[in-house]
Amino acid sequence: MIDSSHASLESRLDNWANAARGPHDPIDAVKIEAAWRCLEPHYKELLRMVYLWRAGREVVCRRLKIARHPRSRYDLELASARRALARLLEQG
Repeated sequence: MIDSSHASLESRLDNWANAARGPHDPIDAVKIEAAWRCLEPHYKELLRMVYLWRAGREVVCRRLKIARHPRSRYDLELASARRALARLLEQG
């Protein structure tokens, strides 16, 4: 079981993605899923593609119309989506 107070958001997102693939913490995966459902559509799709589909940067950028260059644009979009999810998780 993941201690959500100490686990990084990245490890929690990986656990959420593993829910359909193999060993995972179902309780924390449900918490992530509930917060994910409340995200704005762009962030939802971005996190779905990166974590659930394991899509590469080029595919994500093309499908979500994120500028491919500079590369930091994708990194900023992903960081924003993670922050939005983290805020929702903190709200409980």
